[in-house]
Amino acid sequence: MDNKDFNVWLPPKDDKNDKDTSSYLQWAFSNVASMPRENVNSIVRNLVDIGFLYHAARCLEISAQHSLGVFFTGKELINYRYPSFGNFHNDIKTLLEAGCLYIKGNRERTAFIAFNRALSFVEEALRQIESYEEESTKDLLCLGIAFELAGHCCFPMGHKDGFDYYKAAEKYWSLGYKIDPEEGENWKEHKATKTVINCLKEVASVRVSEKTTMIPLMSSDYQIRINKAKEFITK
Repeated sequence: MDNKDFNVWLPPKDDKNDKDTSSYLQWAFSNVASMPRENVNSIVRNLVDIGFLYHAARCLEISAQHSLGVFFTGKELINYRYPSFGNFHNDIKTLLEAGCLYIKGNRERTAFIAFNRALSFVEEALRQIESYEEESTKDLLCLGIAFELAGHCCFPMGHKDGFDYYKAAEKYWSLGYKIDPEEGENWKEHKATKTVINCLKEVASVRVSEKTTMIPLMSSDYQIRINKAKEFITK
């Protein structure tokens, strides 16, 4: 590569504040893993405000990966009885937020790594599901949400596997509704469902500019939002 064609990216410099900014970044990266997510979000907002999108995304990524850990049991996705149910979905959302920030910071390759990492975590949790109650509406809806989450991880990359994940999501949502339509309607308001819909909102923001297109993607009706999301996988 010709050196004159290669530009190393550096954060914008301000001679007066450069030292303070560097110290702030070092402090953030050293402590963000152990911070509550609300504190991390505050740091991220500060970094975004001063134009440090890459560093903001990195903070989100570090925080999410620390929270997710290494080992999965499948219960993260289907054990709705756990008080912590939904935390896994929220951590995946944070990883997806990081990927979107990377894109806004002109780091598309890094963004795709973050999106793929999020997908890998969801896929591994899905692999660890040993069984579920086929006659349990809630178990089926949890699976619908889980497969939909996997589809959303594929969405920003146009990953072809996303289409199959969305089809699986439709299948389990539909099965759950058939057993107990009222419970299916109730789960539209469940925190895990809302988190997964917000995941789609995050990733759609980097591919969708028309407000009219965002409306069906944000629908509480799983059939409407998933059918619209599938269009972006096949494009």
